[in-house]
Amino acid sequence: MAAGLGGIFRNSNGDWIVGFHKSFHATSAIQAELMALQEGLKIARDMNFVDMKIETDSTEIIKLLYEDNQYLSNTIIEYRLLMHRLKLPTLKYNFREGNEVAHLLAKEVVKDFSPIKYFYYARPPLFVELELIRNKHGICNSTKYLPTTVCNSIATLGNNNVLKDYALSMESYV
Repeated sequence: MAAGLGGIFRNSNGDWIVGFHKSFHATSAIQAELMALQEGLKIARDMNFVDMKIETDSTEIIKLLYEDNQYLSNTIIEYRLLMHRLKLPTLKYNFREGNEVAHLLAKEVVKDFSPIKYFYYARPPLFVELELIRNKHGICNSTKYLPTTVCNSIATLGNNNVLKDYALSMESYV
Protein backbone atom coordinates (compact mmCIF):
# COMPACT_ATOMS: atom_id res chain seq x y z
CA MET A 1 0.00 0.00 0.00
CA ALA A 2 1.15 3.55 -0.64
CA ALA A 3 2.05 5.21 2.63
CA GLY A 4 3.50 8.40 3.96
CA LEU A 5 5.37 9.15 7.11
CA GLY A 6 5.98 12.44 8.78
CA GLY A 7 7.75 13.75 11.82
CA ILE A 8 8.71 16.93 13.54
CA PHE A 9 11.39 17.99 15.99
CA ARG A 10 10.52 20.82 18.36
CA ASN A 11 12.35 22.56 21.15
CA SER A 12 11.04 22.66 24.72
CA ASN A 13 8.86 25.68 23.85
CA GLY A 14 7.15 23.78 21.05
CA ASP A 15 8.93 25.72 18.31
CA TRP A 16 9.80 23.99 15.04
CA ILE A 17 13.40 22.76 14.66
CA VAL A 18 13.10 20.47 11.65
CA GLY A 19 10.39 18.41 10.01
CA PHE A 20 10.35 15.66 7.44
CA HIS A 21 8.11 13.48 5.37
CA LYS A 22 8.62 10.59 3.02
CA SER A 23 6.50 8.40 0.76
CA PHE A 24 7.03 4.65 0.55
CA HIS A 25 5.26 1.30 0.23
CA ALA A 26 4.16 -0.34 3.48
CA THR A 27 2.61 -3.71 4.17
CA SER A 28 0.86 -2.59 7.38
CA ALA A 29 0.13 0.38 9.60
CA ILE A 30 2.68 -0.95 12.12
CA GLN A 31 5.37 -0.99 9.44
CA ALA A 32 4.51 2.61 8.53
CA GLU A 33 4.75 3.69 12.20
CA LEU A 34 8.07 1.85 12.58
CA MET A 35 9.45 3.53 9.45
CA ALA A 36 8.46 6.95 10.80
CA LEU A 37 10.23 6.22 14.07
CA GLN A 38 13.31 4.94 12.24
CA GLU A 39 13.54 8.04 10.05
CA GLY A 40 13.17 10.28 13.09
CA LEU A 41 15.85 8.38 15.02
CA LYS A 42 18.26 8.59 12.07
CA ILE A 43 17.70 12.34 11.72
CA ALA A 44 18.22 12.77 15.47
CA ARG A 45 21.47 10.80 15.24
CA ASP A 46 22.69 12.74 12.19
CA MET A 47 21.85 16.11 13.79
CA ASN A 48 23.27 15.11 17.19
CA PHE A 49 19.98 15.59 19.03
CA VAL A 50 20.12 14.16 22.55
CA ASP A 51 17.94 14.42 25.64
CA MET A 52 14.84 14.01 23.49
CA LYS A 53 11.28 13.03 24.18
CA ILE A 54 9.62 11.05 21.40
CA GLU A 55 5.85 10.98 21.10
CA THR A 56 3.86 8.48 19.08
CA ASP A 57 0.17 7.75 18.80
CA SER A 58 0.93 4.05 18.35
CA THR A 59 0.70 2.02 21.54
CA GLU A 60 1.86 -1.00 19.53
CA ILE A 61 5.21 0.65 18.75
CA ILE A 62 5.86 1.43 22.41
CA LYS A 63 5.03 -2.13 23.40
CA LEU A 64 7.22 -3.58 20.64
CA LEU A 65 10.19 -1.50 21.76
CA TYR A 66 9.86 -2.02 25.50
CA GLU A 67 8.57 -5.58 25.73
CA ASP A 68 10.39 -8.74 24.71
CA ASN A 69 8.78 -9.82 21.48
CA GLN A 70 9.95 -11.97 18.61
CA TYR A 71 7.76 -10.14 16.10
CA LEU A 72 10.09 -8.05 13.91
CA SER A 73 12.95 -8.84 16.29
CA ASN A 74 15.84 -7.69 14.02
CA THR A 75 14.08 -4.43 13.27
CA ILE A 76 13.30 -3.83 16.94
CA ILE A 77 16.91 -4.54 17.91
CA GLU A 78 18.05 -1.94 15.35
CA TYR A 79 15.67 0.67 16.84
CA ARG A 80 16.76 -0.11 20.37
CA LEU A 81 20.39 0.31 19.29
CA LEU A 82 19.63 3.68 17.68
CA MET A 83 17.81 4.77 20.83
CA HIS A 84 20.77 3.66 22.95
CA ARG A 85 23.12 5.75 20.79
CA LEU A 86 20.83 8.71 21.36
CA LYS A 87 21.15 8.24 25.13
CA LEU A 88 17.79 6.47 25.46
CA PRO A 89 15.26 9.17 24.62
CA THR A 90 11.92 8.98 26.39
CA LEU A 91 9.28 7.33 24.20
CA LYS A 92 5.75 8.07 25.26
CA TYR A 93 2.21 7.86 23.98
CA ASN A 94 0.29 10.88 22.78
CA PHE A 95 -3.17 11.00 21.26
CA ARG A 96 -3.40 11.34 17.50
CA GLU A 97 -4.65 14.89 17.99
CA GLY A 98 -1.37 15.72 19.73
CA ASN A 99 0.56 14.44 16.71
CA GLU A 100 -1.58 16.16 14.09
CA VAL A 101 1.34 18.06 12.54
CA ALA A 102 3.14 14.77 11.80
CA HIS A 103 -0.06 13.36 10.31
CA LEU A 104 -0.49 16.39 8.07
CA LEU A 105 3.09 15.92 6.84
CA ALA A 106 2.42 12.22 6.14
CA LYS A 107 -0.86 12.95 4.32
CA GLU A 108 0.72 15.63 2.14
CA VAL A 109 3.54 13.42 0.85
CA VAL A 110 1.18 10.72 -0.46
CA LYS A 111 -0.62 13.19 -2.69
CA ASP A 112 0.60 12.38 -6.21
CA PHE A 113 2.39 9.36 -4.73
CA SER A 114 5.93 8.60 -5.83
CA PRO A 115 8.07 6.20 -3.76
CA ILE A 116 11.07 8.51 -3.98
CA LYS A 117 9.64 11.62 -2.33
CA TYR A 118 11.59 12.69 0.73
CA PHE A 119 11.60 16.21 2.15
CA TYR A 120 13.27 17.97 5.07
CA TYR A 121 11.89 21.29 6.25
CA ALA A 122 14.00 23.82 8.12
CA ARG A 123 10.85 25.94 8.42
CA PRO A 124 7.28 24.72 8.77
CA PRO A 125 5.53 24.37 5.42
CA LEU A 126 2.38 26.45 4.99
CA PHE A 127 0.06 23.45 5.19
CA VAL A 128 1.06 22.73 8.83
CA GLU A 129 1.49 26.26 10.21
CA LEU A 130 -2.01 26.66 11.66
CA GLU A 131 -1.96 23.24 13.33
CA LEU A 132 1.55 23.89 14.66
CA ILE A 133 0.34 27.09 16.36
CA ARG A 134 -2.76 25.35 17.73
CA ASN A 135 -0.61 22.47 19.00
CA LYS A 136 1.94 24.76 20.63
CA HIS A 137 -0.79 26.55 22.58
CA GLY A 138 -2.58 23.37 23.63
CA ILE A 139 -5.63 23.92 21.45
CA CYS A 140 -7.30 20.60 20.70
CA ASN A 141 -9.69 19.79 17.88
CA SER A 142 -11.73 17.26 19.84
CA THR A 143 -12.53 15.81 23.24
CA LYS A 144 -12.49 12.12 24.10
CA TYR A 145 -14.20 10.40 27.00
CA LEU A 146 -12.26 7.34 28.05
CA PRO A 147 -12.88 4.68 30.69
CA THR A 148 -10.58 4.74 33.71
CA THR A 149 -8.92 1.50 32.59
CA VAL A 150 -7.94 3.08 29.27
CA CYS A 151 -6.59 6.18 31.05
CA ASN A 152 -4.47 4.00 33.34
CA SER A 153 -3.18 1.99 30.37
CA ILE A 154 -2.23 5.16 28.50
CA ALA A 155 -0.47 6.49 31.62
CA THR A 156 1.69 3.35 31.71
CA LEU A 157 2.79 4.27 28.17
CA GLY A 158 4.16 7.61 29.33
CA ASN A 159 1.21 9.98 28.95
CA ASN A 160 0.57 11.18 32.49
CA ASN A 161 -1.49 14.12 31.23
CA VAL A 162 -4.35 11.71 30.70
CA LEU A 163 -4.53 11.13 34.47
CA LYS A 164 -4.37 14.87 35.19
CA ASP A 165 -7.12 15.52 32.65
CA TYR A 166 -9.14 12.63 34.09
CA ALA A 167 -8.80 14.07 37.61
CA LEU A 168 -9.87 17.51 36.38
CA SER A 169 -12.93 16.08 34.64
CA MET A 170 -13.87 14.19 37.83
CA GLU A 171 -13.65 17.45 39.83
CA SER A 172 -16.17 19.03 37.48
CA TYR A 173 -18.72 16.35 38.46
CA VAL A 174 -18.41 17.08 42.19
